Amino acid sequence: MKQDLTIPQGALDGIEAFLRVAQRRSFSAAASDLGVSPSAISQTIKALEARVGAPLFMRTTRSVGLTQAGEMFLERAAPAYSGLADAYEAARNLGNRPAGRLRINLMRGAIQPMFEPILAGFCDTYPDIELEIFGDDGLSDLSAGGFDAGVRMGESLDADVIAVRLTSPFRFAAFGAPAYFERHGRPQEPADLRHHRCVRLRLASGGLQPWYFLDGNREVEIPVTGPVIVNEQSAVIMAVRTGVALGMTAEPVLTEHIERGELEVVLIERAVSTAGLFLYYPSRKQVMPKLRAFIDYAREFLPEDLTRI
Repeated sequence: MKQDLTIPQGALDGIEAFLRVAQRRSFSAAASDLGVSPSAISQTIKALEARVGAPLFMRTTRSVGLTQAGEMFLERAAPAYSGLADAYEAARNLGNRPAGRLRINLMRGAIQPMFEPILAGFCDTYPDIELEIFGDDGLSDLSAGGFDAGVRMGESLDADVIAVRLTSPFRFAAFGAPAYFERHGRPQEPADLRHHRCVRLRLASGGLQPWYFLDGNREVEIPVTGPVIVNEQSAVIMAVRTGVALGMTAEPVLTEHIERGELEVVLIERAVSTAGLFLYYPSRKQVMPKLRAFIDYAREFLPEDLTRI
């Protein structure tokens, strides 16, 4: 049976006045605490008693006491009102300082290069923020999923979101291990990839990620085949490092592997580019301090090799 959670209109009116009179056992003292006149307090309590349908206080010229109905009402109303006050205070605190759970939705392949350089520093700087990193290769509805923000490539975003640039444009590079090139040679043109072994990436949609290259001013898809299919970008790099096949990924992700001599890029002059990574959130969503803190920190401390071509 569905529970009716609708609060009748005006049901909370007069509760604070009732609790203050019950605490102080005085209409005048309660009025002074709340900054109103004793007559105003009296009228508020009368209106509350009318809605309750029973007297809540016993009034004499010398004292104010609770009736049995008033005692029962106090027993239930006091903790409920305290909880409501706590809820207001908690929400107010989250609106005034960087605190609470911050849920970021981003492509799984971007988790390691984006968060590994900044995670420890961000957590140390903002100890009251609980950061939740959610890997998702689809383009999720942030509001429906309860996310504060997402990170995607700029060209995949809708026009009705607020987007904040995190990185400069970068290329998608084909790459391989020296051992592969020794055994199979290096492709000289994108079309040569039809005769090479390639690691393919399974997308969240179920399809395989296409390999695109520039042909003059247009992008063309090159069909590739190979012995390995994975559904994680990190697994692409792992497979390519073994020398089993070539792969394709964002060029900044390869920087350290290239510097160590583990991987080499090919056909880079024909590589296609993306507009870069953007953090985005619904245009109707207020930027809470926790999200503003993350945006500012990420833009300041993301490493140079992630923000340049």
